[in-house]
Amino acid sequence: MSVQLAGWAIAAVCASVAAAVFVWQHRRIVVLRRQVHDAQQRLALLGQIAPPLTQAALESTPQTCERIVERLLALVPAQTALCFVAVDGRMTLGAKSDAGYAQFLRTGDEYAGDTIVDWAQRNHCAAVVGPARANLPSDVAIADMCVEPAGMRLGGPLVGSRDRVWALCVPMMQHRGYGLRPAVIGAIYVERTHDDPFAHEDIRTACAIARLAGDALARSRFSDEVKREAQVDQLTQLLTATTFRKRLREEIETRRSHAQDRDVALFFIDTDKFKLWNDTFGHAVGDTLLKRLADMLREVAETGGFAGRNGGDEFCVALLDRTKDDAVKVAEHLRGRIEQMDFMATPDGVPQPRIPVTVSIGVAHFPVDVPAHTDAPADRLLEAADARMYDAKREGRNRVAYARARPVSVTTTRDHI
Repeated sequence: MSVQLAGWAIAAVCASVAAAVFVWQHRRIVVLRRQVHDAQQRLALLGQIAPPLTQAALESTPQTCERIVERLLALVPAQTALCFVAVDGRMTLGAKSDAGYAQFLRTGDEYAGDTIVDWAQRNHCAAVVGPARANLPSDVAIADMCVEPAGMRLGGPLVGSRDRVWALCVPMMQHRGYGLRPAVIGAIYVERTHDDPFAHEDIRTACAIARLAGDALARSRFSDEVKREAQVDQLTQLLTATTFRKRLREEIETRRSHAQDRDVALFFIDTDKFKLWNDTFGHAVGDTLLKRLADMLREVAETGGFAGRNGGDEFCVALLDRTKDDAVKVAEHLRGRIEQMDFMATPDGVPQPRIPVTVSIGVAHFPVDVPAHTDAPADRLLEAADARMYDAKREGRNRVAYARARPVSVTTTRDHI
C-alpha cells in the first residue's frame, strides 16, 4: 500500500512539474510571439520612416525638416507637430504642421525658455508632460515631467498649460566620436489633447523617427555648408565670381519680359595700387583691407542687390531696380567714402608709409547700355562694366566711368594698367 501511495505521489509531482513546464513554455511562447510581432512592427515602421528620411539627407535643411514633420504626423497622429534645428546652441523652428496654433508660428524664429524643448535639449533626453503621470515604456529612455524634480516648474508645453495637453519632445542627436557626448542638433515636438495620451508605440515611434531624422538632418546641414562654401568667398564673405554671375543672369532673364521695374545696374570695381599695398605691408594686411572694402560693398548691396568678389582685388555689385542716374550717384558716393577712409597699416605700432587706397569703378546698366534683346545680356553687361572700369583706370584712377550717351562697345580689349 505504501509503495502504491509513493507511486501516486511521484505521479502527482511529475504531473505538477509537467503542468508548470507547460505553463512556462506557453508563457514563453506568448512572449516570443509578442517579441516577433513587435519586431515585425518595428521593421515595418522602419520601412515607412527610412526611405523618406534617407532621401531627405540629399535635400536642404528646410526641406529635410518638412519631411520629418510629414513622417511624424503620418506615424504619430497629433494636433501639432514641430521640427526644431539647433543653430548656435538655440532651437530654431525648422518646419511645422498647419493645424492649431502652429499655423501662427514662423519658421526661422528662435524658441527658448522653460519648456519641454529646452529641458530635452539641456538634458539630452526625451521628455513627456501632461495632466497626469505618463504611462511610459520601460525600454525607452524618457523622462516624465510630472515626476522629474525640476519638471513641476520647468519643462511644460510650448503653449498653454500642462493640464490641457500632452506634449512629447525627443531630441535629435549627432554622434561626435568615441568618448564624446552626442550633440543635440534639433528636436521633434508633438502635442495632443488632454484626453489623448501617448501610447507606448507612439513614444517608440517618435524616438525611432528622431534617431533617423538626426542623421538626415546632420547630412543636410553638412550639404548646406558645403554649398555655402562653394557660393561664398571665404575671405570676404561675398558671393564667389561663379555664383555672382549665375545670380546676375537669373535676375536679368527675369526682367527681360517685364516692361517696368527691370533695371539692373552693375559696378565693376578694382582697387587702385593694391599690389603696392600688398607688397609694402604684407598679405595679411592686404587681406584685412579687402575685408574692409567688402564690408562697405555689402552695405551698398543691402539697399537692394548683391555683391561678389570677382577675384584678387576686383569686386562686382549689382543694384536692382535702380535707374542709371541713381546707380552712378551711388557709385560716386561709394568711391568718395573709400577715398576718405583711413586704411593706414601700422603693424606692431610702427609707422608705415602712407599709400592711399582708392577704387576705379565702371558702371553699366541694363537695359540702357545693354538692350533687352541682346544675346546673353548678363555677359554683355559684365563686359560693358569691365570696359568702363578700365576707362576709369586710363583716366587716372579713383573715379567712376560710364557710357554717357549711347550703348557702349563691348569689344574693348583689356590691357594691364
